[in-house]
Amino acid sequence: MDPQNLIKSANQVCKFLFTESNFYLSLSTDNYIRLTGNQMSFAINRHKNYASEVNVLHWFDDFWLFIEMQILNRRKSISISIFQGEQNDKAKCQLLRAEWDDYGNTGESHAQPHWHITSNQAIEETFKKYAEITDDGGFIDTLKAEKSKVIDINRIHFAMNGNWQNNETHIHKIDDETKIVNWLKGVLTHLKNELTYSKKRS
Repeated sequence: MDPQNLIKSANQVCKFLFTESNFYLSLSTDNYIRLTGNQMSFAINRHKNYASEVNVLHWFDDFWLFIEMQILNRRKSISISIFQGEQNDKAKCQLLRAEWDDYGNTGESHAQPHWHITSNQAIEETFKKYAEITDDGGFIDTLKAEKSKVIDINRIHFAMNGNWQNNETHIHKIDDETKIVNWLKGVLTHLKNELTYSKKRS
């Protein structure tokens, strides 16, 4: 796959989904494809066991978008995160993450592509900040105890393309630029529709 062809096609197809900012993928110096644009801000991207500050693009309303792709040799991955918050707020709520990984692992068990639900982290952070302000260490202990009683939903890979009804697998290879562009357009279209619907209902 040619990263430049992928970038060109994705930029042409996805720009129509952005009316309040300019969607633009570009190749960075560390060989990642990342999203840039004319209305950028910062957010904390919580991914696996670490958190890092990332650049996010204003999408619509108070929603922000982060996209990062690695299309090198056998290691291929795509990560899309949706954040909600104000421009000057670094602690924007990371609502969910869509991912598609293909590391050439023949024993892959996690669905590819998949969703991660991460919005509960914002509530936990609010409780932690409250406990710090009130100097209530017991509250934090109670929160940890309650959290230990339920499964950590952040770790679940919710299948996005199971295709089980056709007796097919939930694991799909990243092996074609057109598939990636179609998937990216489909995910963003679906998310925009669902986020708009959710805002209207709240």
